[in-house]
Amino acid sequence: MSILVIDVGTSGLRAAIVRPDATIAAEEHRPLLPSSPEPGLVEFDASLMASTAVELARALLEQHGPVDAVGIANQRASSIVWDRATGEPVGPGIGWQDLRTVGTCLVLQADGIHVAPNASATKFHHLLDLADPDRTRDLCVGTVDSWLAWNLSEGAVHVTDASNAAVTGLLAGDASGWHGKALEALRIPMAALPEVVDSSGIVGTATALDGAPPIAALIGDQQSSLVGQGCVAPGMAKITFGTGGMLDLHLGEQRPRFE
Repeated sequence: MSILVIDVGTSGLRAAIVRPDATIAAEEHRPLLPSSPEPGLVEFDASLMASTAVELARALLEQHGPVDAVGIANQRASSIVWDRATGEPVGPGIGWQDLRTVGTCLVLQADGIHVAPNASATKFHHLLDLADPDRTRDLCVGTVDSWLAWNLSEGAVHVTDASNAAVTGLLAGDASGWHGKALEALRIPMAALPEVVDSSGIVGTATALDGAPPIAALIGDQQSSLVGQGCVAPGMAKITFGTGGMLDLHLGEQRPRFE
């Protein structure tokens, strides 16, 4: 089975065709740097991100033939809000490093809701307040995996996986669904959120690509690299040095609670 992998990092986008023996048959890369219009602000062009991903994928398929599935790995917590009918973003994408909503996080903490500034929750809230203060528009919110799956499926699926949902700050503690109290506090409509699906499994069809291969994986880049680098047993760990330094640990099924 050959897989088309689309990997969207903080500073660039990569697409590759991976053969059944795990060798990389072909690879394309494009820089996609965020901007910082003011200190503490980190934004990106979500439309350009989506069009570049589709462009690279189409180029690889044209040169190297069809694939059996598409997988998406991505920077986590970066946030996009778009119009469900048009598919157009209602504002800039907000990067995970952005600090404009620190004040909102402190207000929520006083109310017993703990959301980190790098999480998506307050970013979604900020974009919704700008584009739809009355919450009357039919908008979608999502992280980068949701945005790419939406564009590859031409608006047919609005999904995310647990590795991405976990850093929105909106997932319930037992990962059973979205956190109603946080949604209410931030006025994020449940209908705007993606469906949480398994990291591995067919969730839709990439009709934007030749051959319409199934979209069969969504996963945050740190979790995908944890598995890809062989940390498949509890207690194993790895560290990645990229835009940030990320240490990941395989906890196993018995997940400890950190207070």
